[in-house]
Amino acid sequence: MINQVRGARGERSVRVRSMTERIVRGVQPKDYLSEILAIRNWANERLRFLNDPLSTEWVKDPERIVEEVEHYGTSNCDCDEISEVIATMSRQVGREAQFVTVGFAEPEQYSHVFCQIKEPKSGAWVVCDPVAGSDEARMLRRVRAYRIWRID
Repeated sequence: MINQVRGARGERSVRVRSMTERIVRGVQPKDYLSEILAIRNWANERLRFLNDPLSTEWVKDPERIVEEVEHYGTSNCDCDEISEVIATMSRQVGREAQFVTVGFAEPEQYSHVFCQIKEPKSGAWVVCDPVAGSDEARMLRRVRAYRIWRID
């Protein structure tokens, strides 16, 4: 996931950058929190959660997801793909990003991933998890195990 975010079809992609610029176009300059939230809200509106096949870990790269949104208006993605797109777009506007894998049952049994984006003025990490939707706080309370994966 980290390699896809940092790769040619991730944060170095002109196509993804173009979409990122469209997303944040109406945000006031240097309103970094609003940029983060604009990206998160775009993902919430355009990326439809869909589980992977039972026996395959499927991961589309960020450019493929943007291509699907441009063509269909939406893209079907699971939590790792949604996290990759949000992290990629956030890094394209200069924000630090990290992935957080979490488990809700037994320790070390991770079943979900989301990303956090660092708001530079406050230094706070903003949870961006469109899969949880408006229940992000409830999801976080259910976490029994977690691991942070820095992208930098």
